[in-house]
Amino acid sequence: MDWTIFESIANHILQGLPLFASAVIVLVIARCVFMETTSFNANDELFEKRNPAYAVALGGYLLGAGLALSGAFFGGREEDSLTAAGMLLADGLLAVALLRLSVLINDRFILHSFRIDKEISEDRNLGVGFCLAGSSVACGTILNGAMTGHSEGFVLGLRDTVLFWALAQAALVAACAAYRKTMKYDVHRLIEYDDNIAVGVGFGGFLVGMGIVLRSALVHAGKGPLGQEIAISAVLAIFGAALLVAVNSLTLRLLFPRNSYEEEVEMQGNVGVAAIAACVTI
Repeated sequence: MDWTIFESIANHILQGLPLFASAVIVLVIARCVFMETTSFNANDELFEKRNPAYAVALGGYLLGAGLALSGAFFGGREEDSLTAAGMLLADGLLAVALLRLSVLINDRFILHSFRIDKEISEDRNLGVGFCLAGSSVACGTILNGAMTGHSEGFVLGLRDTVLFWALAQAALVAACAAYRKTMKYDVHRLIEYDDNIAVGVGFGGFLVGMGIVLRSALVHAGKGPLGQEIAISAVLAIFGAALLVAVNSLTLRLLFPRNSYEEEVEMQGNVGVAAIAACVTI
């Protein structure tokens, strides 16, 4: 038996352990950042109140952090495992900071009609929880794409990541404004005043779907001149976002030809229909 194969596998695993350790550290930091920069008391929300809205929001945030971090694994690095682990840790900390900033931006410009902390903690509003989770996953997916790019050097890589992230973040905000215009109901009013879970699920699913579209505009960007790469990514992001918004309403009508999606979600609060629509959008 050729034992060199098993030796090669063992070496591969050992080289990956420092990267795995760095990833775990980053996820723990992401959780701590979320807990320390929000007004929620995690123990009270999860174990005293058993608040499902908070659990969904926190779970979505951690999933977004994991998606963002996974983009840093595909940089094609040739450094030794410890150096690569250190660079992954640095990339991960940048991803955590940008993800948290993304959530703040989305709270201000996408979910601006109501107070997130009040709706989740006091009202246990699952619709808001799904919106916040969708926002976090979308931003994590965007960061995943931004961190797979090609840059000459570590510092330039950080710069390019921030630039491409900002471009996609602006596109996400614009796309969500367009989504609200295409719906026949007031998304924010139904989520805030009616605690409509179905509307939150539908909107959260759209956020995730848009994050996937915008990620595709950023993957492996940076091979050419920066200005050219930004222009190409901008065109792809705008076209992709516009196309998803444009076909979203048509898709909903094709999915449910005998029933009105808006009526089922707005009047009936049909979570099942909203979940199907969200999955199709994603």
